Amino acid sequence: MNNPLVSARRTALHEQMNASPMPTTALILSEADDNPIVEYLSIFRRRIWWIIGAIVAACAFAFYLTMTTIPLYRATTVIEVSRETARVLKSEDAESGLTANSLEFYQTQYGLLASQKVAAAASRKLRLADNPTFMLGYAGGEDNGVMRLSRQDRQNIAVKMMKQYTLIEPVRNSGLVNVRFDSPNAELSAQISGAIAEAFIETNLQRRFEANSYAREFLEKELDRVRTALEDSERRVADYAGRNDIIEVNRVSDKSGTTQGQAISELSLEVLNNQLAQAKGARIAAAAKSQAQGQAAVLNDGGIQAMQAQRATLQAEYSKNLSVFKPDYPTMVALRDQMASLDRSISQQSGRISQAARGDYAGALQQERQLEAQVEGLKQNVQDLGQRRIQYGIYQRDADTNRALYNSLLERYKEVGVAGGVGTNNVSIVDAAEAPGGPFVPRPFTNFILALMAGTIAGFGLAMLMHQLDGALKNPADIESNLGLPMLGVIPRDEFGDLLATLSDRKSVLSESYQSVLTSLRFSTTHGVPRSLAVTSANASEGKSTTALSVATILARMGRKVLIIDADMRNPSLHKLIGVTNSYGVANLLAGDAVKDIKPYPIGPDGLLGIPAGPIPPNPAELLGTDRLGEVLEELLGLYDHVIVDAPPVMGLSDSPLISSTVEAVVFVVTAGATGKKSAVASLRRLQEAGANLIGAVLSRYASSQAGYGYSYNYTYSYGAENKPKSKGSGLFDVFRKKV
Repeated sequence: MNNPLVSARRTALHEQMNASPMPTTALILSEADDNPIVEYLSIFRRRIWWIIGAIVAACAFAFYLTMTTIPLYRATTVIEVSRETARVLKSEDAESGLTANSLEFYQTQYGLLASQKVAAAASRKLRLADNPTFMLGYAGGEDNGVMRLSRQDRQNIAVKMMKQYTLIEPVRNSGLVNVRFDSPNAELSAQISGAIAEAFIETNLQRRFEANSYAREFLEKELDRVRTALEDSERRVADYAGRNDIIEVNRVSDKSGTTQGQAISELSLEVLNNQLAQAKGARIAAAAKSQAQGQAAVLNDGGIQAMQAQRATLQAEYSKNLSVFKPDYPTMVALRDQMASLDRSISQQSGRISQAARGDYAGALQQERQLEAQVEGLKQNVQDLGQRRIQYGIYQRDADTNRALYNSLLERYKEVGVAGGVGTNNVSIVDAAEAPGGPFVPRPFTNFILALMAGTIAGFGLAMLMHQLDGALKNPADIESNLGLPMLGVIPRDEFGDLLATLSDRKSVLSESYQSVLTSLRFSTTHGVPRSLAVTSANASEGKSTTALSVATILARMGRKVLIIDADMRNPSLHKLIGVTNSYGVANLLAGDAVKDIKPYPIGPDGLLGIPAGPIPPNPAELLGTDRLGEVLEELLGLYDHVIVDAPPVMGLSDSPLISSTVEAVVFVVTAGATGKKSAVASLRRLQEAGANLIGAVLSRYASSQAGYGYSYNYTYSYGAENKPKSKGSGLFDVFRKKV
C-alpha cells in the first residue's frame, strides 16, 4: 500500500533536488588536458612495458637474424652506357622509339642488364652450375641434393640465383651503371659481377649484328620487289610513248625525283614561234626602210654615217694643212683623192640602201607568212599531244616513284652493309670489380639500429592501438568529457590494510582525498551535503562501499549524526568492513520491522552508526520496489542528520534505480582504468530514467603516474604529513569541530 506521507515526502524531495544547484567547484582541472604532447607521453608512460617489450623483441629478432644470416660479399663493376640513336631507315621519320635522350632507352638497358639471357651467358662462361661454392654457398655449404641434379636443372637454378642476387644501380644524372653481385665468396662475387658486364657487352654486340642482318635481309627483299616494279613501270612508259608517237628530249629530274622533258612537236612549236616573232620584226623594219625617202634613209644608215664622219675628218685636216702647204702638195693631193673616194662610196651605199630596203621588205613578208602557216599546223599537233600525255604522265610518275624508292633502298642497303662490318659498341667497362675486403651482410650495428628504430615505432604504435581499443575511463578529464558529470573528487590508489584505521589518520592520503569529496558535496545543494545520499557504481568492486563508508566517516567526524546502511542485499559488504554479523539489518526493515527495533552498530570513534544489509532475501528487487524503502528513509532522516546508502551496482540489476529514486542525491563511483565507457554511460542512463539526482562522480583507485594527469594526487593529499600531530585530537580540526 502506498503511504501518502511517504509519497508527499518523495515529491518534496525531488522538487528540492531539481532546485539544488549542480556543483561547480568540484571540477578538477589539469594543465595537461589541452596539451596533446603531454597526453601522448602519458599514454606511452602507462604502457611503457609494452614499448620496452616491442623493442626487446625487435632487438632479439635482429640478433637472431644477424647470427643466422650467411655472410655475403658484394662486388661492383662500373660500366658506361653511351647514348645512341638506333635507326633502320635513313628518313628522319623512321627513327626507332629508343631515342638518345629518352628515359625508355636507359630503362631498357637496365632491364637487359638484369635479363635472363645475360645471366645465362655469364653462368655458362663461369660454369657456375658445376661450382659447389656458388650452388651450395647460399645454404651454408650444406648438401641439399642440388649437385646431384642434371646439368640443365643446375644451370636453371644458377640463372635464377644470379638474377636474385644481382643488383643494377644507375648512377644518377649520368650514363654510369653499377653492376653489383652478392655471393658467399669474395673472389666469386668479383668474377660474377665482371662476367655479367662482359656478357651484357657481348649480347649487345650480337643484338646489333642481328639487327643489321635482319635489316640487310629486309632491304634485299625490298630491293628485289622495287626493282621489278621499276622495270615494269619504265616498260609501260616506253610502250605507251611508242604507240602514241611521244618523243621527249631534254629529260631532267627535280629534287623529288620526278622526270620532266619536252616533246619534239612542243620544241618545234617553240622554235617556230621564236622565228615567227623574228620574221615579224624583220618585216616591220623592212617596211620602215622602204617608206623612208631621200636623205633621211641615207642618214639613218650606219655605214654612210661612218663614211661621212671620216670625210669630215679629212676635210678638217685638209683645211688645216692649207695654211702650210699648197694645193698641189702631194699630201694635199692625197687628201683630196681620199675625200673623192669617200664621196663615191657614200653615193654607192645610198643607192644600195634604197634597193635593199625594197628587197628586204618583200623577203621578210614572205618568210613571215611561211612561218605562220607552219605554226598553225604545229598547234593542232601539240593539242592532240596534250590529250595523249595525260596517261603518259601517270605512267611516268609511277616510274619516277619506283626509281626514287629503289635509289633510297639501295643507298641504305650499302650503309647497313658497312655498319654491319664495324664492331662498335655503346657499352664499355669503366671500373672492373675487385674482391671485397669484408662481408656486405650481415651488419650487426646497422641491424641493431634498425631493430631499435623498428621496435620503438612498433611499441609506440602498439601503445596507441591499445589506447584506442581501450574504452576504460582513466582520468578526471575522461569522466567530465564522456559522462558529463562534475568531478567530486579523485581517490588515489593506495595500499591500506584496515580502512577504518586508515581513515582515522586525518593526515593519510585516503582521509585527505575523501575530505576533498566531502567538500565538493557541501556545494552540491543549497543546504550543503545531501541528507540522503546513495553511492553506486556501474559494476561490482569499484569502490562504492569504501566511498560510502569514507564519506559517512568524514561527516561523522564533523559532529553530524550520520547513519550508513548497506542496501546491497545481493552482495553485502558493510558487516565485513565493521566486523559484525549480518543477522539483521535493512532486509528486516524492508520486510516490516520497525526502525526503533533495529539497533545500529557503532563504527569508529567518531559516532558513526551503521546498519548492515541483513539476511539475503530471495528477491531484493521486490523489497526495494515497494514504498517501504521511502518510509524507512523518512523515519531515519527524522533521527539522523545524514543517511548514506551503500547501493548495489547498476548494470544488470534494478536495485540501484529503485533506491536512487528515493534518495536526495546519488554519487557515481568510477574505477580508473577499469570502468568501461559504455557500461558507465548505460548505467547513468538507467539512473536518469529512474529520476535519480546525479550530483557527480568519484574517480577511485587513480594512479596519477600511470594516467599522466597534470599533477600527483599523492603529493597533493600528503602535503604536510611530516607535521602530523603526535596526539590524537589536538589538531585544528578538533578545535573547529568543538566550535561547530
